[in-house]
Amino acid sequence: MAHPSKTYRVYCYDAAKKIVLSDFVEAASDEEAIAKVTAAGYGSKCELWDERRLVASLEEERRSA
Repeated sequence: MAHPSKTYRVYCYDAAKKIVLSDFVEAASDEEAIAKVTAAGYGSKCELWDERRLVASLEEERRSA
């Protein structure tokens, strides 16, 4: 049986901690929501929220050539 989806909020910040992007993600679990945000590649520091609960703080990996 499939789990119902929840709507998570994503907020991405610049270096001054100002919101530069907000979005919604539909997912059945925290893990799925984190995977979707990571795969989307927003390219900055982001937070994933489930209502008032902070699920994860994500930051794009910086790779050197």
